[in-house]
Amino acid sequence: MYHHNFTLSLRDEFNELMKSILKFKFWKTIVIMFIGIMMFSIGFNGILLPHKFFAGGMSGISLMIFYITGWPTVGVIYLLISIPVFIFGWREVSLNFVVISLIGTLFFTFSLEITSGIVLPAHDKIISAILAGIIMGFGSGLYLRIGGTAGGSDIIAAIFKRRFSIPMGNTFLFINITPIAGAAVIYDLDTAIYSGICMYVYSFVIEKVQTGFSQRKSVFIISAQPEVIAENVMKRLDRGITYFHSSGGWSGAESKVIYTVINMKELGRLKQLIFDIDPDCFIAVNNTAEVIGGKFLSWEDEGFKPKPIKAF
Repeated sequence: MYHHNFTLSLRDEFNELMKSILKFKFWKTIVIMFIGIMMFSIGFNGILLPHKFFAGGMSGISLMIFYITGWPTVGVIYLLISIPVFIFGWREVSLNFVVISLIGTLFFTFSLEITSGIVLPAHDKIISAILAGIIMGFGSGLYLRIGGTAGGSDIIAAIFKRRFSIPMGNTFLFINITPIAGAAVIYDLDTAIYSGICMYVYSFVIEKVQTGFSQRKSVFIISAQPEVIAENVMKRLDRGITYFHSSGGWSGAESKVIYTVINMKELGRLKQLIFDIDPDCFIAVNNTAEVIGGKFLSWEDEGFKPKPIKAF
């Protein structure tokens, strides 16, 4: 029975993967992932290696092994130690995510090889650490934002984000402890500190690229004309709304509270729309780091497996 259900689940996931491959979004993800990984590799080979800094996560562990053994290359080491992570990822996330992770890992190995020998003209240690963090963080954030991954710690971070809602940047920062400790042992405390600065900037930039440059805003609107405002939000902004029924604390009057989610570009238009209809209304705007559903992210974008169809 278990074997039958497992086979059925794999068959369903394979069908979903085939449908995904035929969509433009899949290939868009692959292209952006390649660009982002190339940016990461340029910062990695162009700054980290010349200054003997350490990276974070699986790439940092690969770099540590390379510094100790000198064999064979960082890319090959990364590919080899990613195998157990893929096994873990196969059981925890969707087949589509695993396939994209595998492609990302191969991209990463390839990009490290073709960018080998590149040296960026940054000589000051602190500036170099900050610059490396910016370049690598922007590259990683670019593909993580649209559901791409380079495998390794990206899979672990994605699982932690899905299960515990822990931001990816925080997960990366946490798993960077081992490479920083390795930097202090293999070289010196200064190298560990510079590596730590790079990793912090890297994590910060990832979060900003993922959420800060396309920040979602959740808005609560209390107005004497809720139906008019709601209709304009749906028609002019093309955003859905939800009504919450409420009663005023002072007046006790029953009313409808409008709730909607928009992006930063739409916030100014929403304010103007509300002002034109009811300048006396009350609104509360909140930062929303992540929105799943509607016209925003889908569950598949977040790595969730589609539910298998039960056989009767």
